[in-house]
Amino acid sequence: MYDTILIPADGSEGANEALRHGIDLAERYGSTVHLVYVVDEGVFGHYGGVDAIEHAEEALEEAGEEALRDARERVEAASIPVETHVERTTPHRGIVGTARRVGADLIVMGTEEHSEEYRHLLGSVTERVLRTSSIPVHVVTATTGEAGGVRTRAATTSDVDAIRSIARRSMTASYGSVLDEAEIDEAVDRWYGAAAGEELLADPETLVLLAETDGEPVGFSQSHLVGTPDATVGEIHWLHVDPDHRGDGVGGTLFERTRAAIEERDVDRVRAFVLAEYEPGNAFYRSQGLEPVGARTARIGGRSLEENVYAPAAPDEERAEPAVEPRTTADGETLYVDHGEAEIGSEGPFFAAYRTRDLADRYGWFCSNCGTFDVAMDTMGRIVCNECGNRHKATRWDAVATE
Repeated sequence: MYDTILIPADGSEGANEALRHGIDLAERYGSTVHLVYVVDEGVFGHYGGVDAIEHAEEALEEAGEEALRDARERVEAASIPVETHVERTTPHRGIVGTARRVGADLIVMGTEEHSEEYRHLLGSVTERVLRTSSIPVHVVTATTGEAGGVRTRAATTSDVDAIRSIARRSMTASYGSVLDEAEIDEAVDRWYGAAAGEELLADPETLVLLAETDGEPVGFSQSHLVGTPDATVGEIHWLHVDPDHRGDGVGGTLFERTRAAIEERDVDRVRAFVLAEYEPGNAFYRSQGLEPVGARTARIGGRSLEENVYAPAAPDEERAEPAVEPRTTADGETLYVDHGEAEIGSEGPFFAAYRTRDLADRYGWFCSNCGTFDVAMDTMGRIVCNECGNRHKATRWDAVATE
């Protein structure tokens, strides 16, 4: 899937987390890793005189050589082919340009928490790379400091067993009155079995943050980016905390870090989902400043249950409604695609399709990858496009109801 992975290296906490994640991906796919350090020419203007500029450039180059040397040693220790590069330009141009030149299939880079004011005034290198790169970018978030003893980091494939264990314990505690043990086991194994978990963590449009206390995994969040014609939406699909650590501030810290990481990806909207019957989950999102903005039907073990959709509170005039797009089928029938109702696909999201503009009469699904309504359910109940092979990636319940 990824033959060549580019990883910017500068010795920062975010870059080190990205390197860890990039090595994990390279081991899985047998990739070659290219490391790049960019000597930021944009900072030279802050120094007065030629001598000062030369000293500043020399200091930056020395720091870059050290960062590349340390990063190279870590990659070589994993027996992965590696090459290093030094560029002299602005950071985002150096990263994107190097990725194009070496034929990278993926850029893996880190980002750290910044204040809202910082992001508004300056943005970040990561945000600029996301805006200018035609190559997929996998963003790995590192957090500075610890809140209440809780540390969060991007999960890697070595964390799959811990994620599966947390999910099973959390779902049993939260949904034990709604689902039986067999249903929970089936769902967790489907979502976080060894192969499924590795696929999930390798997806550039997926963000999984792991929460730890004293080095022990105690919770995780799972989010996805969904692109629509009018917006990019960051969807928080899961926020699980081990029952033994609930009430310790893990959930609040994990939510704050997750939301910050999503917003670093320059999304237009944030949404979160929780079963309507699970009042503690609904109360949690309300306590975090989110409000219910809609509902949808989840298919769970052949049953239909209501799931509430939450979003940050905003004035009515600022709240954008998801687009409803009329489309014509190959047979000449006009259908209406609801971009507010999506399911994650292997090649692109599936959007719900209706026969009427008021979304009252359900038709099925629209494949955003190839633009067809020729979408069916396979023998496992998963959405599959008959034209391009795009398939539903199980991330929550079986699927939104298709009746």
